Amino acid sequence: MIDMAYVSFDIEASGKTPGKYSLLSLWACSVQNLDEQFYSELKPISPHYIPEAVRIGALWLKCIQPHMNDSTCNPLHVDFIPERVLAILSQDWETPKDSMERYVEWLENIRDGKKLVEVAAPIRFDSMWTTWYLDNFFEGDNPFGATGGEDMNSLYRGVMRNTRAHIKDLQLRSGELTHNALDDAVQQAKEFQFILSLFQNE
Repeated sequence: MIDMAYVSFDIEASGKTPGKYSLLSLWACSVQNLDEQFYSELKPISPHYIPEAVRIGALWLKCIQPHMNDSTCNPLHVDFIPERVLAILSQDWETPKDSMERYVEWLENIRDGKKLVEVAAPIRFDSMWTTWYLDNFFEGDNPFGATGGEDMNSLYRGVMRNTRAHIKDLQLRSGELTHNALDDAVQQAKEFQFILSLFQNE
């Protein structure tokens, strides 16, 4: 475990799958040092979207905050128009290429010679996006390699030897995840720290 540099991360997207839909935001933090954080809001790569996905993903976007008085940009308002969010992101925010290059640079700075491992709950959805974007917009190798990362619930079930165990059982959350990518990434990191401590206590 000590030879791993664990990265807790959370993404918000405009739909279910990368390519057809777009990655809207990515926030990651080092499990070993929660103050080591990365954040990016990305230009959309596709006009396709699922309205509810954009509504949820837009809740904490920094680029939307100056426009919240416009009801069509406010995801909490009945007049919300998803295309407005995608248009704002398309203007002055990071290209996927710039975002992935900056993400890899950040990852290299925190790895400290260790193997990088993604951590999420569930890993399947979020890792699908980072893998696809790194493959399509970063010219080098994926810094996480070919591994699928650690699914926190699966790891927790393993250490508890209970196929029905869930990280919510840890009662480390004050409520549901907020869809604020930073809050979610940091919350996951704290939970993963606790799961690792369970292994050390065995």
